[in-house]
Amino acid sequence: MPRMPRRDAPGALHHVTLRGVGGCDIFVDDLDRGDLYRRILVVSREHRSPILAFAFMGNHIHVIVRTGPVPLATTMARIATGYALYFNRRHGRVGHLFQNRYHATPIEDDNHFRHSIRYVHVNPLAAGILRGHVDVLDDYPWTGHEQLSAGRMDGLLDLRAALAPFGETVAKARRELLSFMRAWRRNAPEPAKAPLPPLRLPQLDDTIVRVAAEFGIAPHAITSGSRRREASRARAEVARVAIAVHCLPAREVALRLGATHAAVLRGAARAARRAGT
Repeated sequence: MPRMPRRDAPGALHHVTLRGVGGCDIFVDDLDRGDLYRRILVVSREHRSPILAFAFMGNHIHVIVRTGPVPLATTMARIATGYALYFNRRHGRVGHLFQNRYHATPIEDDNHFRHSIRYVHVNPLAAGILRGHVDVLDDYPWTGHEQLSAGRMDGLLDLRAALAPFGETVAKARRELLSFMRAWRRNAPEPAKAPLPPLRLPQLDDTIVRVAAEFGIAPHAITSGSRRREASRARAEVARVAIAVHCLPAREVALRLGATHAAVLRGAARAARRAGT
C-alpha cells in the first residue's frame, strides 16, 4: 500500500519522533547528545524550520518543529543521516541507526500545542530518567524546558514562538508555562527509577561461542578478562558484532564480558577498523 503524503506545507507544526532501529540506543554519552543538539541547531536554522521543544531520551528523541520552505522530510533526513554517520564512526558501528522513517503528528491548535510542549518536556520524568518533580527540568540540558524556564534566547529553541500560546509577553508567558508544567502530576509520587532492559544474553552468548570458534579459543577466555592477544582480539570482535550488527546496548555487552563500558566501545572500534567497516 503506498504511503500517504504528509501534511507538510510551510508553517505547519509537527511533533516529530525519531527512534533507534530495533530499539537501539542512539546515545552513549553527553558528547553524542551534544553532537545531535548542534546538528539540529544548524540544520533547523539553515532550513528556516524553528524548533519549539525537544527531548533526548535513550533510544529516541522528540522534537516540535515548524516546517519552513524546505520539506520536513528533507530536514529530518539531513539531521538523521549526519548524526548516524558520526555515531557509527565514533563507536565503531555499522548499519542503520534510526528506523527508516520518522513519525510526525500535526499540531492543530494552541491548546494542542501547549499540551504537546508539556508532553515532550516531561518525558525524562515520565520515563524515570530524572527523579522528582517538574522543577528538576530547570537544570536539565537535554530538554528544551531549561531554555524556556530561563528565558534563554541563545539556545536551540525559538523562544518567542514556543511561548506564544502561553501569553502575550515573554514574561507573562513564562509564568503561565511554569504553572502549566507544574500542574503535571502535581500530587503524584516520585517516579521509580527506570529499570534496565533485560539482558539479551542468548543472542550475545551465541556470538561469544561463534567468535571463540573463529579464533580457536574457549568461550571462557573471552569473558574471563584474559589479556592474551587472541582473547583480547576476540573480545573486541564480540563487542563489534553485538553493538554494530545485533544493536545490543554497550552496557549489556560490557556486563557480559566483564569489561567497562569504555573498554567495550574502544574494542568494538578497533575490531571495526580491522574488519574495514
